Amino acid sequence: MDGFPPGAIWPAEDEDSIQIREVYSRYGLAMYQAQVLEHGMVNAVIVTRMLSTMREHSDRTAWEVAFDHAYDVELAKTFGNMLRALEPLALPDDLMVRLRAAKIERDHLAHRFFREHDEDFLGKAGRTRMIAECEAIIERFSAIDTELEAFMQPLRERYGITAEWIEGHMAAAIAAAEAEPST
Repeated sequence: MDGFPPGAIWPAEDEDSIQIREVYSRYGLAMYQAQVLEHGMVNAVIVTRMLSTMREHSDRTAWEVAFDHAYDVELAKTFGNMLRALEPLALPDDLMVRLRAAKIERDHLAHRFFREHDEDFLGKAGRTRMIAECEAIIERFSAIDTELEAFMQPLRERYGITAEWIEGHMAAAIAAAEAEPST
């Protein structure tokens, strides 16, 4: 990245370049939030299917292997198959409707967003619409994930996965990440 100012990843010196970078940024954040939602869906399935099986395994290590395998299997599913895995959980009907709508929106982002906005991308007003669309999608995905998490909270807490437990594990993960040497 020769010629970039220190700390700059992608320099943007004019208004168009800055806005184009914002389109990519918001799009990336929308796709990130779609993946957060997917992980929330997988977490719901795992909490329901796996946490109650701990005593069925010969020891903690055997259970952790089974848990990790189940997690990998669920994460490998498409969004649609993740939705089908949620159906036995008896989620509120309105939440399932929003999850199905999120699938359609996620598929649009992944497969058609830039193609359908090809002309929009050429001008300031169009790029502004693209940014606004991504912002709205980010908010919807986040709200759905928050609602799914709230629905699963009582069951999750029954197995000891409390907000404090999560915060402790997050703090440990952050500390480990910060301890990594930078390259």
